[in-house]
Amino acid sequence: MIKLIASDMDGTLLNDYWRISDENVQAIKRAQAQGIQFMVATGRPYENAHFITEMVDIHCTVVGLNGATTHNREGQLIANQALSRPEVKQVMDILKQHDIYFELMTNKGAFSVDYPALTRIMYALGDREFPHLLAEERSLRVEMLNKERIKNENCQFIDSFNEVLDDPSITIYKIFSMSVDDEALDEAAKRLIDLNQFAVASAGHMNLEVNALNGHKGYAVFEYAKMLGIKPEEVMTIGDNFNDLTMLLKAGRGVAMGNAHEDIKKQCRYTTKTNLEHGVAYAIHQMLDEQM
Repeated sequence: MIKLIASDMDGTLLNDYWRISDENVQAIKRAQAQGIQFMVATGRPYENAHFITEMVDIHCTVVGLNGATTHNREGQLIANQALSRPEVKQVMDILKQHDIYFELMTNKGAFSVDYPALTRIMYALGDREFPHLLAEERSLRVEMLNKERIKNENCQFIDSFNEVLDDPSITIYKIFSMSVDDEALDEAAKRLIDLNQFAVASAGHMNLEVNALNGHKGYAVFEYAKMLGIKPEEVMTIGDNFNDLTMLLKAGRGVAMGNAHEDIKKQCRYTTKTNLEHGVAYAIHQMLDEQM
């Protein structure tokens, strides 16, 4: 019997406009009406995820920044996994050596030192993600999404990362990096994984994310479930990317999205429709119908 549902956001709960469809909203509320807990587990910071869920009147716990933070439905931080300053500097050095753009994700928003690089990468991502759109429409889509991300994630552009590292009031939860050079990302990822002291994952194309060792979705989701007295076999998780695997593989019902990488689908017992086909709604309705 499923008692808790945890869903990823990008490529899973959200459509291409970073919104939750009416179909997904209705399915989530059907589950909640039956006493099933619903939560999101995302690479986004709490404020960004909360803004999107509140927009459609979904009130839920949010695991943010890949598992580095957990906020309850009242917005209180109830658990966190932060990076130490030496760890941050170690990761930064490796990313710099491979000329990879990165941001520090903190309790006071995201920090970057290179707005032009971010803009270039976002346009390259748009070319890869929206090849079906005409060039002008694709540019408008990228500009809209980039502005929304900067606003909702409180992304601040500073002169030096020392402004963050030297401020004791700032807690660093995640290092988010992007590059158009897949080989550079792969090499950096391998070096970081070999250190055996970080949670290293990708949430999509041209992306690499680094958290503290327990700063991953699997740890955060199942620690929260334990707090509620819910067993792993009573949890349903839904996701599409490699940063979702830690929660997909431990759940009693791990569901891969139809748009997930084939390697992810092969490791999950269940597969649903794509995010553009309201795959979360389909998976929830299927599970609820089986439990009737």
